Amino acid sequence: MTTYTHNTGLTPELRAKVAAAAGDRASKPRFRDVAGIRLVDNLDSLSRDEIEATQHHNLRATLTAARQSANVWRRFPALEAVDTVADLAALPLLSAADLAAGCPPHSADLLFDPRSPGLVLRSSGTASRPKVVYHSWDFNDRVRHLGVRGVRAALETPPNRVANCLFTGDLNGAFLFVQDITRSLPALSFPLGEYTSPADAAAIIEAHGIDTLAASPAYGAEVLAGARDGHPLPLRNFLFIGESMGAERERRARSATPGLAVRSLAYSTSETGPLAYQCRHQAGAVHHLHEDASVVEVIDEAGRPVPPGTPGELVVTPLTTSGMALFRYRLGDRGQLLTDACGCGSSARSVVLLGRMPNSMTVDTITFSSDHLMAALGSLGVSRPIDCQFQVLWKGHHYRVRLLLSPATPEGITTDAVRTALRGAHEVHEVITSPRCRDFEVQRTVTDQFARTQRGKVPVLYQHEICG
Repeated sequence: MTTYTHNTGLTPELRAKVAAAAGDRASKPRFRDVAGIRLVDNLDSLSRDEIEATQHHNLRATLTAARQSANVWRRFPALEAVDTVADLAALPLLSAADLAAGCPPHSADLLFDPRSPGLVLRSSGTASRPKVVYHSWDFNDRVRHLGVRGVRAALETPPNRVANCLFTGDLNGAFLFVQDITRSLPALSFPLGEYTSPADAAAIIEAHGIDTLAASPAYGAEVLAGARDGHPLPLRNFLFIGESMGAERERRARSATPGLAVRSLAYSTSETGPLAYQCRHQAGAVHHLHEDASVVEVIDEAGRPVPPGTPGELVVTPLTTSGMALFRYRLGDRGQLLTDACGCGSSARSVVLLGRMPNSMTVDTITFSSDHLMAALGSLGVSRPIDCQFQVLWKGHHYRVRLLLSPATPEGITTDAVRTALRGAHEVHEVITSPRCRDFEVQRTVTDQFARTQRGKVPVLYQHEICG
């Protein structure tokens, strides 16, 4: 017969069993259903086999939803032969132009359910036609879940007060992304936006004891540089998103605020939501993949997957049952799957981002392509990419933009004429009208004066940081 003690009501043996059961519950990975798929609260808690099993489960859910949607099934008939992650490689690639053509208001071919309420965003212009993305509210919940998971993995202690200094409005989703994350952590949000002057943002951060700054690399570095000498801001964390932070900016940020944790908020796109996160053992362009939420491939020029450790183009298949169906979507980025295990012990694969593909560029958080630029310049008679070069020249926290035109282009093309033409090229126009852009001018010069890459090629889009 079991006897009970007067102090606790349980024998030592029963107390040990209860404690062991509680430990088992705490150690078991916790999942929740998000946008029709199963996402774990902490991806690092899963073994390699569990990650692959969860990814396969979520792929099957995505395929079932695709087959039940007349729109998606008609757009991707080859899905009939897909059953596993490996089968995805047989599908054709989905380009940015394909996505633009399949988005409302042009078409609803990529929507699981055209009647679904949700969030409408404009994606960066990596195609000549802007991409307007429709996300269901369920998909937006998926985006929030991955964002929160990434922030918890990146920072040693959760943020308490967050200065959200990302761009607001204009169908841009990054600001809302940070708001959703902050609400779910939970933490106190200070929605400053990027148009608050860096000096004013620094003053608010100091006055309110804000511990975390979420911003583009350039804006965040400028805020940190505004700290008074000998009196650094109370920030513990700088979460950046958009372009790469860069070694020099990170050095300046850390020197301005000693002990500052500089981490990627997420590797994410408006079309797909978060694809990767950065743990505390990673830095720069290295991230863990959200493997339960998407399938990321690295491919060669023929569209075939390459072995881990080989650089190539990144394509992604987000796993979801609502919003938009994107199978093997070309992100416009280059990357490489790493073969070494991360020091954090996670079984999630890591990827190092190697920059944009040669035909696109990211300036701060704005991405556009050479096709986008050429479509706008076509109205002025500039039709050949070899006759122009769009240069973004950084100095400190600001930049100048020069458009070089060869003698083969029509005479009389002025800076004002190009400025007017670029109004129809949304993202390019944002680059030249940004508060960080100090000057924009058009110059005519021989192509020998165009900038070249280390391999001697002349890119249409060129970005460089001027020292000194």
